[in-house]
Amino acid sequence: MLDRGSEILSFLEERATDLNNGTANLNVGWSLTKLGESGWFGYAIPESLGGRGGSLLQAVEAISSVSQCCLTTGFVFWCQRVFIQYLAASNNTYLQNKILPAVLKGEIAGATGLSNAMKYLGGIEELRLQAKIEGENVTVNGFLPWASNLDSNGEFIVAVAAQTTSGQTLILALPSFAEGLKRGEDLQLLGLQASRTSTLEFDRVQLSHDWIISLEAAKFLPSVRPCFLLLQCGLALGITRKSLGETEKSLGGKAAVASDRYFFARERLTRLEKKIEQFSTLESFDLGGTRQLFTLRVDITRLAVESVWLEAEIKGGKGYFRNSDTARRLREVAFLPVLTPSLIQLERELQRQSSTDKILTGELDRAGVRQ
Repeated sequence: MLDRGSEILSFLEERATDLNNGTANLNVGWSLTKLGESGWFGYAIPESLGGRGGSLLQAVEAISSVSQCCLTTGFVFWCQRVFIQYLAASNNTYLQNKILPAVLKGEIAGATGLSNAMKYLGGIEELRLQAKIEGENVTVNGFLPWASNLDSNGEFIVAVAAQTTSGQTLILALPSFAEGLKRGEDLQLLGLQASRTSTLEFDRVQLSHDWIISLEAAKFLPSVRPCFLLLQCGLALGITRKSLGETEKSLGGKAAVASDRYFFARERLTRLEKKIEQFSTLESFDLGGTRQLFTLRVDITRLAVESVWLEAEIKGGKGYFRNSDTARRLREVAFLPVLTPSLIQLERELQRQSSTDKILTGELDRAGVRQ
C-alpha cells in the first residue's frame, strides 16, 4: 500500500495535462517533493541506506501508479529512482552518506545521463564524454544531447559515463554547481514538456574522487541494467492500465465491436504483469534472462501504444480534443518507444543475439559437439 496514495495521485492527475504541455509556472519538482516526503523513492532500497526496504516489484508498482495519472511525473520519478539505484549499488560511502538521503527525500533532483552508456554497452554508439584522472581529481569533457530531470531552478546531480585515454570507463555523479557544467534550454518535445529535459555541456569539469560512482563501468552497468529496464516497464504498465480502464468504460453500444480487441489486450496485460512480477524477484540475470527482459520491455511498450490508440478509437471525437485526457495520453505514450534503450535498439540487440546463437549452433553441429 502506497503511503498517502490517493492524495498524491489526485494531486498528480489534476496537473497531468499542464505538465505534459509544459505550462509556465508549473514545476514537476512539486510532484517529486510530495513523492519524496511520502517515501516513494525508497521502495526496494535497503533501510540501512535510508530506504524503506521491500521488493523491486513495489518500486515498479509505485512508478506504475504515478504513470497512470501523469506520465511526465512517472518518467521523472523513474529518473530519480534509477539515480538512487546507482548510488545504492556503489561502493562510495561519501555519496551514500552525504548525497543519497537528500535524493531519497526529493530535495535534490537525480538525473540519469547514462543513456549514452547503455547504448555503448550494447555496441550501438561510442561514449560521448572523456575523462582524465589527475591525482585526486577527475576532469570531464564532452556533450550530452539529452538528459532529463535537470532542475533548472534548484540543484541536480547527473550520473554519466566517461572514458579515459587508457580505455578505462568511469561512472560519475556530476553536481549542477560544478564549474564548467552547462545546462541548455529545455528541449521542445511532443509531450512530457515539464520533464526538465535538456542538453549538458562539460568543459573541463573537475571533480574529486568523492564523486566517482564506479571505476569499472563494464561491471557496474550490467549489474544495474535489469533494475533500469524493470523500472522502465512501470511507465508502460501504468499508462496501459489507465487506458484500458478508460476503454472499458466506453465499450457499450456501437463500440462493442471492439470488445474482442479490448479483451485480447487485457489478456496480454495479465501475462506481462506476471512476467514483471517474476523478473522482479530475480537477483541476477544470465544472457537468456537478459534477452527475456529485453523482450518484456518491448512487449509492454508495444501494448501501451496499442492500448492508447484503442482508447482513442473508442472515445471518438471526444478524445480528439487537445485538452482531453485521451489526447494527452497519445502524446505521452509516443515517448515510450524512443526511451533509451529504444524499441528499435532493443530489437536490433535481440536480432544480433539470435544471429550469434545460430552461428554458434552451426559451428557446434559441424564440430560434432551437439547431439
